[in-house]
Amino acid sequence: QIMLFVAASFLVACDRSQEVIDVVPDQPTFVSHKGKNKYTITQGDTQLSVVADIGGRISSLKVGGQEMLFTADLTHTMVWGGTFWSSPQSDWFWPPVAALDSEPYEVSFDNDHIIFTSTVDEMTGYQFVKSYGINDKKKCLSVKYSIYNRTNIEKNVAGWEVTRVPPQGTVFFPQGDTESSFGIFYPIVIEPLGGISWFTYDAKNILDNHHKLNTDGKEGWLAYANNEYLLVKEFKDVPVELMAAGEGEIELYVHDQKTYMEVNQQSAIVTLAPGGHLDWEVLWHTRKLPLDMKVVNGNEALVSYVRGVLNGVN
Repeated sequence: QIMLFVAASFLVACDRSQEVIDVVPDQPTFVSHKGKNKYTITQGDTQLSVVADIGGRISSLKVGGQEMLFTADLTHTMVWGGTFWSSPQSDWFWPPVAALDSEPYEVSFDNDHIIFTSTVDEMTGYQFVKSYGINDKKKCLSVKYSIYNRTNIEKNVAGWEVTRVPPQGTVFFPQGDTESSFGIFYPIVIEPLGGISWFTYDAKNILDNHHKLNTDGKEGWLAYANNEYLLVKEFKDVPVELMAAGEGEIELYVHDQKTYMEVNQQSAIVTLAPGGHLDWEVLWHTRKLPLDMKVVNGNEALVSYVRGVLNGVN
């Protein structure tokens, strides 16, 4: 079985470094190129970097100079930054598929996009393509994923965006219609307040095991706030009946060593005929929060601010 998995993604960032950069013909003006494999994408005061030879992985997301992600310099493993997987995980178990998650991607340009293309993984038959650019209408980072089925049989698959952040800060999203699950791990306990699910990281509550949350959301957004900076991921809301088996539309994960946590979401699962494909877009909105905005569970003003960001008001 050979399945072509194409993930197209668009994002944006800003590089204040004094290093000399390379300019490649047909390279979008918002992209700068350093050395052989690092690309930085710029939009406003947001700075996003992607490493081509490590899975086309997002290595850094800075807002006003503040790093938002758990970065490679903080670990000796390959578990860092922002990546993309197929769902359900039962299709590939663990570790992530190297050809798609950590091996080199080819780089090309198409109009205003920078495209990273993996090889085809022999075990799964998947191939990922990640294309990063700017959503001019919403003035934010845009990530589009497409999944192509290159086998001769039908496949059921969903997209899974994995965003690793430091073990601190607050995650919140509108409550969905299902009970939460946690698989083989300890549960992440969320606090439901005002129709919003809240989780504020506290090391004292992390026991000697990994913690996880699989659940449903509403409205199609997931927010993470830390050190007065905000990341809101916007996506199409997934009906409960279209969540991948054993997974969740919203997935949070906390490592047992208290080194990082994940703020993840998945697309609806679809049945792909041979040669068929799934398209999924995720928009990344970044902000420095107003000085008087308190990041605490249940803060209705913070929720209103996020909804204003999504509606183009804030």
